[in-house]
Amino acid sequence: MALPLFRQNKHSINLYITNYSIQLLELKSIDPLVVNHFVETYLPEGIVVDGQIKDADKLAMILDQCMSEWGIKRKQVRFITPDAFVSVRKVKVPADLKDDEIKGYLYLELGNNIHLPFEEPVFDFVPLQETETEKEILLFAAPEAMIKQYTELLDDLKLEATAADLSALSNYRLLYNKQHVKSKDNTLLVEVKLDSVNFSIFEDCKPIFTRHLPLEGMLKKWSYKLEPETQLYYQYECKEPEELALQFRDVVKEIEKIINFYRFSLHQGDHQISHIELLGDNPYIHELQKDLKELGTSITITLFKDRVYTHKNIAVPAKFHTVLGLALKEV
Repeated sequence: MALPLFRQNKHSINLYITNYSIQLLELKSIDPLVVNHFVETYLPEGIVVDGQIKDADKLAMILDQCMSEWGIKRKQVRFITPDAFVSVRKVKVPADLKDDEIKGYLYLELGNNIHLPFEEPVFDFVPLQETETEKEILLFAAPEAMIKQYTELLDDLKLEATAADLSALSNYRLLYNKQHVKSKDNTLLVEVKLDSVNFSIFEDCKPIFTRHLPLEGMLKKWSYKLEPETQLYYQYECKEPEELALQFRDVVKEIEKIINFYRFSLHQGDHQISHIELLGDNPYIHELQKDLKELGTSITITLFKDRVYTHKNIAVPAKFHTVLGLALKEV
C-alpha cells in the first residue's frame, strides 16, 4: 500500500468519519491557531460500523453532497484511521539495519517474530532507542484493506488522500500545541466518543500503548439535532443517561487496569502515569471526570476545554478537537 500513515502536506482538508458523523475542518492559520471553517453532518446507522464501510454507495452519496455544500471538490484530504483496527507496539530490529531497510525487514518478519491481529498491513515506524546489537522502534499498523476502503472512496469523489493518521496522535498533537502535555509527562489520553472510548499512553511524546473499548449498544441510545445557532454541527443527547453512567463505571475500571499495567507490567513499579487527559465528542464527558476524581488518585485528571476560534470569531466546539489535531499534522 503506497499511502503512509505519516506524510506532511500543509494544504489538506481534514476529515474524520466515525460510525455516526462526518466532520471536516480546515485551518486559516497556525500561529495564531485560527480555523477557516468546520462542519459536521450526521451519518445514519449502518453505513459505517466499527470503522468499516458497510455501504460505500450511501457514504459516497452523503460525502458528495457535503463536498458540494462545503466547496471541497478536487482537494487533498487527510483522514483519521478507524481506531478499532490500529495496532501500536514496540519492536526490536537488528542494529545494523539502515532506516530505509527497516520496512523490508518488518515485512519479512510478519507472521514469524512479528504478529499482528490482521493480515496484509500498511505500517510506519518511529525510531526509539538503539544499542550495539539492536534498535527499538515504535510500529504503527493498520489493515491495508481497511485503509484502501477510505482511499478508494475519496478517489472516486476526486479527492486525493495524502495522509492517514491515528486519532491518538491527532489528539496529542493538539494537547501539545496548547501546552496541556509535556514530553516529560507519562500521559494517559482518554478520548470519549458516543459509542466507544480510546485509551493511549504517551511517553516522550510517543504513543506506546493504545486500546479501543466499544460502549456496547450505546449508539442506539442517542438523539440528534442540528445545533440551532450555527447550523454547523449536531447536538447529542443520551436518551438513557443511567445506562451511560453504568458504562462509565466500566470505563473507570478499565482506566485503573491500564494505570496498573503501565506501572507494574511495563515498568516493574519504577514509573507511573502522571497525567490523565480527557477529550472527545461525548457531551457527558464531565461525568466521567467526576467518576475518576472519586478514585482519590494522586494523578492529575484534566478535561481539555481550550477554545479555538474561526476567523469569524466562532468558537470551535470541543467535539472537533480530534480533527483539529489532524489539521496540525507536521505543520
